[in-house]
Amino acid sequence: MKESMKELQKIKGVGEILARRFVEAGYDTFAKIAEAGEDALKAIKGVNPRAITSIVSQSAGLADEGGKARARRVEELKVAVATLKGQVEGIARSVSERFPEELLGKKGKKIEKEILKMMSALERVEGKIGKRIKRSGKGLAKAEDRLAGLAEESAKRVGKGLKRARKSLKRVLS
Repeated sequence: MKESMKELQKIKGVGEILARRFVEAGYDTFAKIAEAGEDALKAIKGVNPRAITSIVSQSAGLADEGGKARARRVEELKVAVATLKGQVEGIARSVSERFPEELLGKKGKKIEKEILKMMSALERVEGKIGKRIKRSGKGLAKAEDRLAGLAEESAKRVGKGLKRARKSLKRVLS
């Protein structure tokens, strides 16, 4: 409740008390205030009738800004997913060039399995980005940190690093 009240105080003419009254009336976002319109706001005690038009128009503007910022963040995260996919593919190429004989054995099958699991996890995260923006951002950042430098590691460490990176995405998917 306090967070939404602080947000509503960004509207010129809305202080702490008026923000609390808006939240209590069910108008806890800019979009809800803009949608309610002038008639609904007149019913709330303490709203200056001359400021209602300004409050509604400011709310509509702030609601649009919030939607655009969200869309921008989703696009940034989708780019991050594409970058990570490229990074995983680069790691796979590097490992196949550096350890061709090890890839024929058990280690090779494990690494291949981890690469496939990582790509699958990135695909699923990409599907959830719109619903879980904050978690996606944190998970992708952690996975990126864990993938950094894996191309130069030993085959065994690459497998473990891929597994750790994939597990950092687990929270986004749960």
